Amino acid sequence: MTKSLIPAAVLLMLGSLAARAEQLTVQLRGPALAESAGFLIAEARGYYAEEGLAVRLRPADPATPPFEALARGEADLAVEWMPTALVARENGLPVVNIAQIFARPALRLTCRREAGVAGAADLRGKTVGSWFGGTEYPLLAWLNRLGLVADDSLSGVALLAQWPGTEMLRQKQAACISTLGYDPAPDEGLVELDPQDQGAAVLEDGLYVLAGTLAAPEAEERLSGFLRASMRGWREAVAQPEDSARLILGPDPDPGALQRQARMLRRIGGLLAADGALDEAGYRRTVETLRTGGPRSVLRREPRGAFTHAISDRATLPEDAAATATADPTTTGPDVAPLR
Repeated sequence: MTKSLIPAAVLLMLGSLAARAEQLTVQLRGPALAESAGFLIAEARGYYAEEGLAVRLRPADPATPPFEALARGEADLAVEWMPTALVARENGLPVVNIAQIFARPALRLTCRREAGVAGAADLRGKTVGSWFGGTEYPLLAWLNRLGLVADDSLSGVALLAQWPGTEMLRQKQAACISTLGYDPAPDEGLVELDPQDQGAAVLEDGLYVLAGTLAAPEAEERLSGFLRASMRGWREAVAQPEDSARLILGPDPDPGALQRQARMLRRIGGLLAADGALDEAGYRRTVETLRTGGPRSVLRREPRGAFTHAISDRATLPEDAAATATADPTTTGPDVAPLR
């Protein structure tokens, strides 16, 4: 839950704007608030309202994956990993990437040294935890790069449904579990493996809409306004991680939770895209990785029409405004109090 720190006079003004604002419902992903911090900050600070948007952020729900909400018409936009999007598109759901929030991937494997894993070459014959729900696609592509099959055999890898936290490691139920670079497991007796070492890294959090949404009148204006406000929120979130964590957690947060969310935001800062534009080289590397493995490849065909730059191009700030935002990401105008 978020708490707005906007003065009453500004709230009245934003309230009148919201009454005639464009409505957008956004399905978030990821259980940790830090993973959605930029959107939550933009909502709490009134950045969406300044763009003439009334945005509803739907919290992540394991029972309703982001693209399921999109397909059902319960959301206008969804935040999701690119492999999940490309697989969904290949299977008939016409999702289109309109922006890329994270320019660099965070997926890792954290493994027990005592299980005999010191590097990726040691994964053969091991058990590996996965969250599934689409996050297994980059993992399967990584295994394909390594020449390993997830077939539970001694010459392959056994994929297990992962428990919350690091319990599977502590109880020795798996040799490795899936982790994120911005939320690493405690490092006692553990080794972290990075898919980039095998050229198997793929893009993760991006913004997606159904293709038909882009044909609607004023779609580019609405979506570019959302992206512009969201990236403003993200810049603020990573520039002031402690204050941002306190804002998104609400009043009197648990000290441990506050420290964890702030720590995650500091690390997310290194992954964040500059302005939300998709890097085509990163896209091509993602597709190439997902198509590796012959008959076992995650993607069977080369995607077509899977992204557009129209929204991010329109959302890009003028050069002087961008410089101002970079120099002071907390600047919000004379009537809006900074985070404290």
